[in-house]
Amino acid sequence: MPLPDTVRGLRLDDDAHLAELVGGAHLVAIGENNHHIREFTLLRERILRFLVTELDFGVLAFESGFAEGHLVDDWIRGGQGDVETVARDGFTFRFGDAPEVHDMLGWLRAHNAAGGRVRFAGLDVPGSGGSGLPALRRVRDYLAKYAPGQVSLVDAAIEATQPYVAANNGVAPPKYAALSTAERDTATAALTRLLLRMDAVAPGTDQHEHLVARHHALGALRLDEQLRELAELLALGEPDPAEPVLVPSSRDIYQAETARLLRELYGPDERIVLMLHNGHAQRVPLQLLPGIRARSAGSYLAADLGADYLALGVTARAGSTTDVRLDERARQGFEVVTRPLDPPAEGSVEQAVEQSVPGGEPVLLDLRPARGGPGPSIIRHAYLDAPVDVLAAFDGLACLPAMSPSSFVLPE
Repeated sequence: MPLPDTVRGLRLDDDAHLAELVGGAHLVAIGENNHHIREFTLLRERILRFLVTELDFGVLAFESGFAEGHLVDDWIRGGQGDVETVARDGFTFRFGDAPEVHDMLGWLRAHNAAGGRVRFAGLDVPGSGGSGLPALRRVRDYLAKYAPGQVSLVDAAIEATQPYVAANNGVAPPKYAALSTAERDTATAALTRLLLRMDAVAPGTDQHEHLVARHHALGALRLDEQLRELAELLALGEPDPAEPVLVPSSRDIYQAETARLLRELYGPDERIVLMLHNGHAQRVPLQLLPGIRARSAGSYLAADLGADYLALGVTARAGSTTDVRLDERARQGFEVVTRPLDPPAEGSVEQAVEQSVPGGEPVLLDLRPARGGPGPSIIRHAYLDAPVDVLAAFDGLACLPAMSPSSFVLPE
């Protein structure tokens, strides 16, 4: 079906149209239907530059580890090192491998050197979703400085979580699933005790430093709970799609909690750009499996902020996409590989754009006037198609004519 007549077509290359779409929103999420895509990163950088230079956005928060992100924040504000090393170590899930990301960070550094004020933060759980150690080490450093008598609690948490520590969230779940109930509970109890003690410890000289350290402890606990949720998900079997089950996603919860923390750290008037997958950005729950949905980070933020949260989905009609292949010899435990992309699915927003916008031009759509009526019910999600009420999920949508993997991605 074509796009509803009430969807407003805007020019993607017209900054005035982009400003009109964003309006006064303080949190703007720029999605993507898959990671490591060259055209999506180039588009996101162009939008970021406009939001920073013309609309005074001051924070970029990325779907990457919160614990690791301080390396990037330091560098864009004049820190030492080269961009390749900073991007490699400061991003999880290999999101810093693409040269397009290096260019984006280089622009942020140059902008700040010329008097800009942009900060960077990761949104996500630590260790590419496979290990709480990056966050727990940051907590240990904080406690050693301000409450050395409590260091034993973080050491206990590190020891208790060691049995499932892995390079990424493709390897950790089976390791966690193999643990006994007692081993799982020991890890959760140690992490919970640590978080509770962080709430009891008197802040050091900087209240913000304490809030950040506490959030690291929370990140390790959220990762632990996410692994428990995945183990329970496998035990659900196949629910009736007519009666979908709503399950928690502690990873999405943490992403939303990080956005809230950034508003606390930088003030409610600060304007923040989020870059994350469409599935995390969308304003409605995400289907994980047939009959199983989870609340997305965007659904929590939309509930918090209403129209002050804007979700911009990003997709493409054609091209090729990416997949991951676990490989313990590779950095972060996986390789990123090229995968062919099927034609737009029947009923998808990509098909609707094809039918409604002649000429194969990139388009920017304001979906809000059509919300509540019939519309596309599918959007590309990695190399698959995800069922979702697109008009409810996104406030705006950028649809490009084609997408392709970044240059570091391996061929098929």
